[in-house]
Amino acid sequence: MRKAFFMFLLMFAENFCFSQSISGFHIPDSLQNKNADQLQKAYDRTFRIDNNKAEFYANVILSKGKKQKNNDLIYDGYYKLAHSKGLKSENGHPYADTLIRITQYVNTRDYPAKAHIIKGILFNYESRYGEALDQYVQAKKLAGKKNPDQFFYVKKLVGILKSATGEDQEALPLFLEYYQYEKEKMHTDKRDVKSYIGSIFSVANSYNKNKQYNNALPYIHLGIEECKKFNDYTHYPYLISSLGIANYYLKNYKESYNNHLLAEQKFKKNNDDWNLGITYYFLGKINGDLHKETEAVRYFTKSDSIFSVSKKFDPFMRNGYEFLIDYYKKKGDKENQLKFINKLVATDSFLTSSKQYLSKEIYKKYDTPALLEEKERLIDELNNKNSTLYFVLCGGVLVLGALFFLLIRNRRNAKHYKKQADHLLEKSRLMEASAVKIDPIAEKTKEQKAKNILPDKQLQDIKVKLEAFELNKDFLRKNITVDSLAKDFNSNRDYLSKSVNELKAKNFSQYLNELRINYIVEELNHNEKIRKYTIAAIADSIGYNNSESFSNAFRKITGTLPSYYIKLLQKQRIN
Repeated sequence: MRKAFFMFLLMFAENFCFSQSISGFHIPDSLQNKNADQLQKAYDRTFRIDNNKAEFYANVILSKGKKQKNNDLIYDGYYKLAHSKGLKSENGHPYADTLIRITQYVNTRDYPAKAHIIKGILFNYESRYGEALDQYVQAKKLAGKKNPDQFFYVKKLVGILKSATGEDQEALPLFLEYYQYEKEKMHTDKRDVKSYIGSIFSVANSYNKNKQYNNALPYIHLGIEECKKFNDYTHYPYLISSLGIANYYLKNYKESYNNHLLAEQKFKKNNDDWNLGITYYFLGKINGDLHKETEAVRYFTKSDSIFSVSKKFDPFMRNGYEFLIDYYKKKGDKENQLKFINKLVATDSFLTSSKQYLSKEIYKKYDTPALLEEKERLIDELNNKNSTLYFVLCGGVLVLGALFFLLIRNRRNAKHYKKQADHLLEKSRLMEASAVKIDPIAEKTKEQKAKNILPDKQLQDIKVKLEAFELNKDFLRKNITVDSLAKDFNSNRDYLSKSVNELKAKNFSQYLNELRINYIVEELNHNEKIRKYTIAAIADSIGYNNSESFSNAFRKITGTLPSYYIKLLQKQRIN
């Protein structure tokens, strides 16, 4: 009873606060008698085609819902208002926030998960990727097994975020999985034409991002044909834009130019500034490749104007800034040259920081839980097949003998690793008790005076840079090599390698591994959350490409494996 009363007050407050969303709005006489299905179809016909009209129909749905006290219509109205405004680069968050609040205690097939989905979509439109991910993860939890449509839709949305980090190869399987799901649904009474065509576009767009343009073309043409077949043109502008992109990289400049001019008309009508900016970028690229500099500059400048107003950054535009910088340099226009250099630097800074953060967050918040779910599913399947497994094992005497031999050897290894894990834990406690950090790199190298094979001044410069490298924890970045670090240090490979040998009394690979393992040992000692991660997730977080290379490095430096050390820490927590 108390919960029902609270819900009544909440609904009253929301209706009062957001009455101005439809303030002065009157449902036209022609729509007064239209039912929910008719209004839904009217909205679908205009969504992403004429978003001003889509917003109008969303207001009609919301008004009818409030008038009829129909919660389903009210929820749908807020959802559609948020989405249509977001597509026009307007503020749709108040409607999404209202939807989250008024559905937080309901338990339907769609809500409250759908409220978090639209909130995440709005964040994604604004390039607030980390916040978008949080909403998608929440939606996935709420959807559970009750709504497979939402479950697979979230996969697509996470694929979009992976594309934002440049992880296009990892994103493609998610889009293909979503497409297969929607394709199979088309043969049932639950078919969803709009989502099906949207899934085709997602695959085509992903192939473009993976530079597999010939693979993208069949999906693009399929999507365009399906738009005409089902008379649903929601995704038509995006498919035309994708066709223009594929044709550009296949050097079909004339076709690409016409594709982008058509897409420009559609995006202008929709007030879709984001895609309009990308369209102008490609029109600039086409003209640039055809040596039409004046036209190229005009389109690149239009693209920059759009992204500057919306305060969004797209990796595409980086190349546009380079073109503009070179153009104004040749013209001797230093003011404009400096202007676009600053924009290029700002774009790089934003993209680098957002990608590094988002990539790690996706792994921790989505990929790792998904792997754990798959692990549990496999365990359940294996448990169900125990009787068959036992039957096979009974007939495998030779296999059992081999397993017994391996078991004996593994037990010996296990005893050794447990003993070494105990030593490592005891060393950690002793070091902490004396307020000294564990440092596998060892301060012993400080006192060692190797032969000075390099000039003192240059050696001192490398020493300072290595100290900054360690202090800033830059060693956690992926794919660090002596070549890449030498480039960062404005040095050369041979010089840096010799400097590390002289300063640290070890080669570069040993130095890098010891920094990483030293760091993760301390993290495991003091951060219980990290102990719950998979070995693969831990490896990724400190720069290793796979769990095997991490485990091998950990074993070489500490004498034990990370799995044994984590188990020991879980039994004996360090205070």
